[in-house]
Amino acid sequence: MLALSLPALLLGLGCGLLYSAADTFRKAAPASCPSETILFYYIGGQLPVLAAWVLWTGETGVAAGYLLPGAVDVAFGLGANLLFIVAIRRSPLSLMVPLLALVPVAALLFGGLALGEWPTIGQDAGILLIAAGLFTLFQPPSSKPGIGAAWRMLRAEKGTAPMLAVVLLWSATPALDKICLGYTSPGMHSLIQVAAIWALLLAWALGRRPVSLKLPSGAMAPVGGSAVAGALGYIVQLIAYSMAMVALIEVLKRTVGLLGSLVLGRTQFREPLTGAKIMGIAIIAAGLPLVMIA
Repeated sequence: MLALSLPALLLGLGCGLLYSAADTFRKAAPASCPSETILFYYIGGQLPVLAAWVLWTGETGVAAGYLLPGAVDVAFGLGANLLFIVAIRRSPLSLMVPLLALVPVAALLFGGLALGEWPTIGQDAGILLIAAGLFTLFQPPSSKPGIGAAWRMLRAEKGTAPMLAVVLLWSATPALDKICLGYTSPGMHSLIQVAAIWALLLAWALGRRPVSLKLPSGAMAPVGGSAVAGALGYIVQLIAYSMAMVALIEVLKRTVGLLGSLVLGRTQFREPLTGAKIMGIAIIAAGLPLVMIA
């Protein structure tokens, strides 16, 4: 029987809320601010928070086995975070965030191809529900419902391609985090990951000619808010991973993220709130637990 304590439940929900806030801040950054610059400050702004957490806990040990999974986690994290910003800036939040429901589906399919661990009947049902939810979500409001119409709308969104790449990269991240936590503490793991990604971004910025990391007017508040929310979300997520199954925490986080994309997309960016969106997100939310914990 799957167990989820009240603290783990609250941490999972809190993680989802914090990441929803970080998504909103990143999308709110002015169009004149390059995505790479947003990510540089988003990541860099987290370093003081994470360093303070490590100093507070005093847990700084890192075993040698951390190097390989940690390096892969850094590479995947850098690519996924950059492409995520690109996707949500190109297309509505309420259409792009639900595509992340494909992350556990991709993880299952990779497991089947690589390890022969094919989905159970319950997981198959969850995959069908997620597919049905996305089909409903991407129905154009002014055309006759159908697979072709949903496919055309999906392809028409400029954020679809980068977000699908994010799905592939993030499908491996929870397992990598779990492996890494076997060699170090949650605080130290988060600090290493964020510091490595930030260093790579700094090297990229210094390699450009001319070198410029100046934020355009109006970008400081949303970028700073995103950094704080992202740091706190990452900390809460890793603590939650240590208290419950990764799958349970991911279900909570992604369900909150689905609802947050709908509410925040409408209230902060005036994205249309349609019946297709509400129904599609509800169906996806019903399919997630089946895929991740069935």
